[in-house]
Formats: sequence, structure tokens, C-alpha cells
Amino acid sequence: MSKNLPTHPLQGLLAKAQATLPATTGRVAAQQARIDRRQGATVILADISASMACSAGGDQRKIDVLRDAVAGARRQRDARLFAFSTAAREVDSIPEPENNTNLAGALEHVLPLDPGTVLVISDGQPDNAERALAAAKRFRGAIDVLYVGPGSDSAAIAFMRRLASAAGGDVQNHDISKRSNALQLQTRISKLLR
Repeated sequence: MSKNLPTHPLQGLLAKAQATLPATTGRVAAQQARIDRRQGATVILADISASMACSAGGDQRKIDVLRDAVAGARRQRDARLFAFSTAAREVDSIPEPENNTNLAGALEHVLPLDPGTVLVISDGQPDNAERALAAAKRFRGAIDVLYVGPGSDSAAIAFMRRLASAAGGDVQNHDISKRSNALQLQTRISKLLR
């Protein structure tokens, strides 16, 4: 009799089950999938549309608060920075505000990089919400969202939640008009960048 044959009929079933079942199931498997999804480079997509030139309260503009916060967060965690308005481009620091909010184009621009995490920082709705959501669904990695607009813009907040949900990401809201402190915003960015 061969030593490789099971001595009990159930041993064969157990061996077959072990070979075909995942190592983890349930919550453990879901958490492991979430961790695996985030493996890879980190990309920040920063909205530099015209609305970012508006006041953030006091004498600072939204873009100035964002610029300081992103610079501080990037000193703590390595991330590639892309600014987007009409088109996306890689930058060393946040430039001055420009035209539109072409988030779909920005997502499509960084998709070939196959990032593990994309952090979208924006204060409003994109030019084409459905196209942006379709682009988000094509990412292997997660898309986290930091909304930096007024808390009263329920349509923009709802879109940002849909965007994060489309790519397994998290959502944070930061009403920049009430809390314009760059350090508070930097803390939120750093938390999302993990």
C-alpha cells in the first residue's frame, strides 16, 4: 500500500479542499485584499481649477492652503504629484489655478502608472462625472478622496463618495472655508497617504 494514499476517505476530501480554498476567508480575506490592492506607488491628483483661487477664509486662498498642506505631506511620505485642470501634468509643487476640472482626463493620465493608491484632492464636481467614474473603475489600486470644498455642496460631496466607492477607497471631507489651517489639511492628507 502506498504511503501517499489517505488512510481515511475524508482525508482525501480535506486535502482537495485545502488545495482549492483560499488561505483566508471572510473579514480576514477582505482586509488582505484591501492591503494587496494598495501595493504600489502613491499618486496625488490635485485639483487646480479656477475655483481653487477662491478664499479659504481669512487672507488665504484655497490653492495656498492646499499647496502648503501637500508639500508638508510629501515630506512625510513619498508620492508623485499631478496637478489637473484642463489637462493633468506631473509637478514638483502645486501651481496657480487654471480653467476646468477634467478629473476623468487626470485619472486616465495616471492609470498607466498602475498606482496602488491615488489620492484625489478636489473642491468640486468634475466636468464629466460619468467619465470620471468609468475611469476610476479601471484602477487596480484604490482611489482615496479628500474633498476640500464647502460643506454645503452636497452634490460635490456625493460625487466624491461615489468616486471613492468606485475604486475601493476612503473619503475625507475638509471644509476649507471653516478650517483653512494648512497643518490640519496636511494631517488629513498624511492619514490618507498612510
